[in-house]
Amino acid sequence: MWTYTCHRMSALLRLLARILVGSLVVLALAAGVVKLKYGGGEPFPDVGTKPLIAADALEVLVETDYPPGNVTVSQDGRIFFNLHPFAEPQRFTDVFVFELVDGKKVPYPSIAAQPDFIGALGMTVDRQNRLWITRPAGLEDRTTRVVAYDLKTNKLVFEYEFEAGVAPFAQDLRVTPDGKTVILADTGIFRFTAAALIVLDVETRTARRVLEGHPSVTPQDWVIQSIDGPHKLLFGLVTFQVGVDGIAISHDGEWLYYATMSHDTAYRLPIKALRNPELSADDLAHEVDVFGPKPLSDGIDIDSEGQLYITDIEHGGLARLKPNGALETLVNSKEVVWADGVALTSDGAALFTDSEIPAYIDQLARPPAEERVHRKAPHRIYRLPL
Repeated sequence: MWTYTCHRMSALLRLLARILVGSLVVLALAAGVVKLKYGGGEPFPDVGTKPLIAADALEVLVETDYPPGNVTVSQDGRIFFNLHPFAEPQRFTDVFVFELVDGKKVPYPSIAAQPDFIGALGMTVDRQNRLWITRPAGLEDRTTRVVAYDLKTNKLVFEYEFEAGVAPFAQDLRVTPDGKTVILADTGIFRFTAAALIVLDVETRTARRVLEGHPSVTPQDWVIQSIDGPHKLLFGLVTFQVGVDGIAISHDGEWLYYATMSHDTAYRLPIKALRNPELSADDLAHEVDVFGPKPLSDGIDIDSEGQLYITDIEHGGLARLKPNGALETLVNSKEVVWADGVALTSDGAALFTDSEIPAYIDQLARPPAEERVHRKAPHRIYRLPL
């Protein structure tokens, strides 16, 4: 009986061993497929020039308790910024959106409103003096939400929730000069889901997803170089490659400019074409116009002369792309980990955030411990006099 039992146990162990080996083989094959499809890429060539402004000219506008996400400025000079949701600051603080008042960080519009801003990222102020904020759904069990506050009254004047699947990663937004159309950039999840632009009609409260999967909004096969080397996740299986990210609207309201993070080119598209729901996908794609070269980037903004200001995430700085296609480096700084959102001020300066993303995102993209969040503290928003 004992011999029989041992024999059965031995057979069972052999079976379990075969199952385990088989599972490991399947996992190894699956990992190989994932790495082959999503883990490749080449180093991006340095397209910068000699910086026009010395790094020591960078001024610290404000230091924040946690990494900042985006910054925006009203026409009368009011400055607003938020905390980057990648750090999941809601675990450590109750305030996520601020106004900078006399150098002090003031919760905007109030402490009571802050729970609605958990996960908020994109910000902009329109010509109607409204502060717009988008909270992308991401991978959370919620919908993407857009709100607007009247800066005269600091009251909520617009809110909209997208239907599931329309704009899950709509992380930044801009508003046309007439205030009637909101355009958002949906980055997608690396190469797993398609990136797209979103057109939201404020009056009819309808939204359309356009240019989905178009080459201009889709990441190219580049590997971002970060403070720890090639920026990859899952121990090299997935390269950190992001779709359309920065967007800006020309001062005359004629053009939308946009920049895909993992891409070597900035593009523009006529607002008139974007607003036309009758255009087919192919017809709209034919309206896409190459504007010029760029570094691997995050946020962008545009001045009244049509010059595009682009954050350089690999070199901790800011570049400028002229209408004639000439790209020039404005500033680089070793102090800046990840130049993120950028906003131009009416007094001739550029503000940009350092969201420090590679400093606290680990290989499994887990919520970072507070100590890791502060790895490159103090957290800063910079001001560059132009």
